[in-house]
Amino acid sequence: MRPLDEAETTVVFEKLLKFTGNNPKNIVESPAHEGPDPNPDRYCFRLQKNRVYYVSEALVKRATNISRKNLVAMGTCVVRFTHGGKFHLTVQCLGLLAVNAKHKVWLK
Repeated sequence: MRPLDEAETTVVFEKLLKFTGNNPKNIVESPAHEGPDPNPDRYCFRLQKNRVYYVSEALVKRATNISRKNLVAMGTCVVRFTHGGKFHLTVQCLGLLAVNAKHKVWLK
């Protein structure tokens, strides 16, 4: 897994900020679950095989011992990049969006 480069980061944050509001701090510093957390963890985005994962920084530090070839996935898959350079939000990112969304929507 590698960190996102500048272009990938801006594309991902532009899309996520449409749903969560204008404060990216809510996404990076908020816990991925509901409820007050006295010690919130920091989260980051990592890229692995055209998929962007939302991962705790503590988990990223622990996973440095695993080689990229052996690492299948880590964290929550949020975005999948296509071969054409576009990307799609995945179903797994609904948990992240539900906690930080500015408008609530029912999905069927």
